[in-house]
Amino acid sequence: MSTCPMMECAFPGCTNMIPEHTLGSRCGSNHRAERVVLVATAGHEQWRADYKAANGDKPRIKKTKDPEFVSRGVTEVDIASMTYSELPSDWQAENKAAAECAVDCFLGAVAIGRALDDGFVEEASATQHEKWLERNGEWAPPEQKLPYAELSEEEKEKDRFFVRQAILSA
Repeated sequence: MSTCPMMECAFPGCTNMIPEHTLGSRCGSNHRAERVVLVATAGHEQWRADYKAANGDKPRIKKTKDPEFVSRGVTEVDIASMTYSELPSDWQAENKAAAECAVDCFLGAVAIGRALDDGFVEEASATQHEKWLERNGEWAPPEQKLPYAELSEEEKEKDRFFVRQAILSA
């Protein structure tokens, strides 16, 4: 009886041994939580880069209710000057929710052997937008309240970004 050659999982910090032929050379745990942080961080950093390109060093002050910040007397933060890990939890929440949706779509596709092609990206991006509307539909501007298929390419790209980042986390 032959056995598959084994290798260490390629996910940073993981020491699990897996068969060499495993998709993406990652172990079966899928590292969901780690992937979510990677994707959420990428999402916030992309937003920061776009904000800085449009506004220079202008602060983006937001109120926070994060108990850790409030206990130190901090009720407002400049989200444009903070990395994802530095943000109060209430300002991490949207990036985290978007990342969770994208990572779950990715892991679901991998589990059934679905190709991670343009068709997958579009379907997962439509799901991403539907979930975003569930969280933000009350305050979203009219041009963002549309079904995914009717969004501008610029708006669609915001959803695609998270899905592509989830794929890149493999």
